[in-house]
Amino acid sequence: MTGAFRIARVFGIPVRVHWSFFVLVLGYVLYAGYDTDWDKMAMMWSGIFVLVLFFLVVLHEFGHALTARRYGVTTRDIILLPIGGVARLDHLPEKPAHEFWVAIAGPLVNVAIAALFSLYLFNFTPEQRWEIVNGVVFSNGNYFLYEYSDLDRFIFFMAWLNVILATFNLIPAFPMDGGRILRALLSIGLGRLRATMVAARIGQALALGMIALGVWQTNPMYALIGLFILFTAENEYRSVRMEHLVGQLKVDQLMRGNFSRVYLTDSMSTVMEIHRLGLEKNFLVFDEWQNLMGVLPEFRLKEAHKKNDLQTPVSKYMLPDIHPLVSAENLRQAFGILQTSDAGALPVYNPWNRLVGVLDEYHFSQDLKKRMRGRKWF
Repeated sequence: MTGAFRIARVFGIPVRVHWSFFVLVLGYVLYAGYDTDWDKMAMMWSGIFVLVLFFLVVLHEFGHALTARRYGVTTRDIILLPIGGVARLDHLPEKPAHEFWVAIAGPLVNVAIAALFSLYLFNFTPEQRWEIVNGVVFSNGNYFLYEYSDLDRFIFFMAWLNVILATFNLIPAFPMDGGRILRALLSIGLGRLRATMVAARIGQALALGMIALGVWQTNPMYALIGLFILFTAENEYRSVRMEHLVGQLKVDQLMRGNFSRVYLTDSMSTVMEIHRLGLEKNFLVFDEWQNLMGVLPEFRLKEAHKKNDLQTPVSKYMLPDIHPLVSAENLRQAFGILQTSDAGALPVYNPWNRLVGVLDEYHFSQDLKKRMRGRKWF
């Protein structure tokens, strides 16, 4: 995702933070401090609270990622955004039961953390526990917590915060966890495509209600979350429609049989001239004996142009990693490779190992969009 940078790699999964996350943290602390006349210490603790909150969100997302790994689904990365975290999976689990467990794993992590912190309550009498619970849930009207230490208050609040995170994520507003759980259950009888449509429409209806509530109560956070759900639900539904269509096609139905051959000794300016015609974006690279040596994706062309390095031979900028495809194979595997690699173009061979075409990412996406627009789904 553009604008996100890696801060860690845990269990082989990159953890990234979007720049807007830090803007939100700083903006929240400054706004809350100005609005409530906080001193510097109070603003510092407020910032720490937000960071702890998002650390819990990361643990929540690892619940999804590690459960998905159990079912053979890899996670590309986990990204922290201003409105939460996202574990980007390579693909959805095939079975509804697997998707159910992947979706519910995140909230279960928060439930487990809440239960762990709640054990601390056994240090107090039943009457004190009841006061503590009421003081956390209704903090504006209860001041008894000032009798307890900062550590006590922190542990009580962490338990309650995890309860809130689990409960919020279980709202059946697709694509939130609750919506994904709903989609998994609906998939048993409706199939994934129709179940996604139903879950997405329910999620969008709830999102509109959340936006209205945010406007009515002048709470921008409700409105922001509602807008996020509204648009991401539609994007998720579109993605599942595309995945469904890809599963019905063969590689040779979207490949291009006519393509320009680029050679190792060609200058980047020569390839740029072909690129400017707009017909091809990514290129296969050959040696003088017509052996396929690699690919030259569009982003490498742009990189050479930015550096004013167009007289350099193609061999300097090409990528040697080649992912060959067979013309008669299902398009699903090629779709996954194009999504996760930088190649931009994949060579296509027939069953007799003869190069017959290229699957270009640009033409692939354009063709899929046309097929989706002209298709009646139900």
